[in-house]
Amino acid sequence: MNALLNAFPMDPDTPQASGLLGQFREMLLETSGIRIAEHKESLVRHRLAKRVSATGCEGLNTYLRNILHNEDWSHERQVAIDMMTTNTTYFFRETTHYDFLAGAIVPDLAATAGRGFPFKVNIWSAAASEGAEAYTAAMVMAELKTLHPAMEYAILGTDLSPRMVEIANAGIYRAAQAEKIPDYLRKKYLLKGRNEDEGRVRFDKLIRSRTRFVQMNLMDTTYPVPPEVDVAFLRNVLIYFGAKDQQAVVSRVISKIKPGGYLLVGHAESMIVEHPDVIQILPSIFRKYGNAPSDS
Repeated sequence: MNALLNAFPMDPDTPQASGLLGQFREMLLETSGIRIAEHKESLVRHRLAKRVSATGCEGLNTYLRNILHNEDWSHERQVAIDMMTTNTTYFFRETTHYDFLAGAIVPDLAATAGRGFPFKVNIWSAAASEGAEAYTAAMVMAELKTLHPAMEYAILGTDLSPRMVEIANAGIYRAAQAEKIPDYLRKKYLLKGRNEDEGRVRFDKLIRSRTRFVQMNLMDTTYPVPPEVDVAFLRNVLIYFGAKDQQAVVSRVISKIKPGGYLLVGHAESMIVEHPDVIQILPSIFRKYGNAPSDS
C-alpha cells in the first residue's frame, strides 16, 4: 500500500494538511452526489495519481488547486470526477429484471394496445456506465419484437461520465466483456473485429440504432428526459448517495415515468425507495400508480 501512496511526487505541504483533499471531497459530493469518507482519502490519492502525472503537475496539491480553483481546468475537473466513479457493470447483470421485462411488462403493454395494434416501449438506463445495461435491454427487446411485430422501442442511456457515454455510443467492447451474453445473442447481434480490432466486438446497426447515450448528472435538479418512460433502470447507483440525495434522485426519476410504468433498482436498494407515487410489486421492482391493477 505504501508503494501505491508514494507512486507520484507530493508537494511539500501534504493534501491532508492543506485541506485540499477535503475540499475535493466536498466538491465531489456537491456536483455528483458521490460521498467519499475521510478515511478513504488514500483511495482518492491513488485514483488521481495518473492524472497528476499526465497533466505535468509537480504534485497532488498543485493538481487539486487547479481543478478546484482554476476555471481553465474545468475539463480536467470533470475528468477527476470521472476517476472517482465506480463504473462497474456487465451484460445481463441481475437477470430477473430482464426476465420481468420480457415476461410481464412487454406482454402487458401489448395486451393493453390490443392484438396487432402498434405500441412503443421507452426504456431509460439512468446510470448507464459504459452501456452494458442499455444494450442488454436492446437485445431483449429485439428478441421480443419477433413476438410483437407492431412494437417499437427506444432506449436512452445517461451517465455522469462523458468518457462512459463515448464508449457506450461506440458500442465496441472487448470480447471478454461479452462472455456473459448468451451464445445465440452474441452470434445474432455482435460483430467480431478484424485486423487492429481483433479481440473486440461491436453491436450491429440494428441494436445501435435503437439506443443512444447522453451525458447527464443525476444530481441536477432537472433532467432532459421526456416524461414518457415505460421502464427506468436506476440500479446500483443510489447506494453511493447520501439519504437526502437518494430520495431526491428517486423522485426526479419517478417524475419521468408514465403512470403504470416501472422503476427497477438494484437488489440491495429496494429499501431506499420511499415515494408515494409507486408501489413495490416485487423485490427491487416498483410500479407507478396510474394504470397499475392496485389503483382500482
